[in-house]
Amino acid sequence: MVLAVFVIAALTMAASAYQNAQGRADSPPVPAAAPSADACPTPDPCVEETVDGLGDPGPAESSPADTSVTPSPDEPQASVTPGEPTPLDTGNAQTPGTGSRTWPLLKSGDRGETVAAVQLLLTAHGYRTAPDAVYGPATTSQVTVYQRDRSLADDGITGPDTWHALIVTVRAGDRGAAVTAAQRLLTAHGHPVPANGAFDEETVQAVTAFQTVRALAPDGIVGPDTWSALVTLEQP
Repeated sequence: MVLAVFVIAALTMAASAYQNAQGRADSPPVPAAAPSADACPTPDPCVEETVDGLGDPGPAESSPADTSVTPSPDEPQASVTPGEPTPLDTGNAQTPGTGSRTWPLLKSGDRGETVAAVQLLLTAHGYRTAPDAVYGPATTSQVTVYQRDRSLADDGITGPDTWHALIVTVRAGDRGAAVTAAQRLLTAHGHPVPANGAFDEETVQAVTAFQTVRALAPDGIVGPDTWSALVTLEQP
């Protein structure tokens, strides 16, 4: 009887121990505590990997502000408008007809060395005209064409604007019809010089003498002021 009780008690204890062991195996495991920041070695393996196995780099480093200014292609830029070139080298001429300059008015029927000067100056510009000192139909026609090509009033009359467009500054060493015109006018003013179209030393001396008499700068150069004085001749 005692033996039976002992056996039953032993079986009961064994069953109880088996149930307790089963209960512990089926219970969910207690989650492990997250490692602290101090527990992570360097480099940090605790950082969660992102794309391509790289860790979160954190906020990007800010770059210095760009202080340069690039103008927009649509933004108007300052521009410099160059002065319109004059068709002739007039030696910084003033507006025709201003100051002490005077320009004769020549038209059909006029004669003289001043008319010859117009004809020679036309030739110097490529509008060949016979220097016969007669303002006839041929001269009127050439003046008209020249005026039209220079956007002047094409009336065939040589006035201040046309003179201003015709005159050419000539100096030592120059050659051509414009030099011949200056030489013929110098002779007409009492400073005789061969009308050979070559601005030689003799022509320089004649020009200087004429300028001195007319109270002009005696530089030996026939510029706008000297032309104005040369073409001022009384018409016969």
